[in-house]
Amino acid sequence: MVSDHKTGQSLEHEIGTSVFIDNREWIIAEKHTGLIKLQRDSIDGTSRIMDVTEEELQEIVKKSQHQLEN
Repeated sequence: MVSDHKTGQSLEHEIGTSVFIDNREWIIAEKHTGLIKLQRDSIDGTSRIMDVTEEELQEIVKKSQHQLEN
């Protein structure tokens, strides 16, 4: 399950915004032209990085909002 921490309908994401993917919080760490770097820290202290495009992130958030509504 994925959900955007912000409650607004805007799909604009800023550095520091939380995005939940499969009940895990990812933070938008960097934004480059067309590419967004997500980071999360695990309980064991390791950091994980995921690169997604702006379009992929928007699709993830849209799917999450749809799942939460149903």
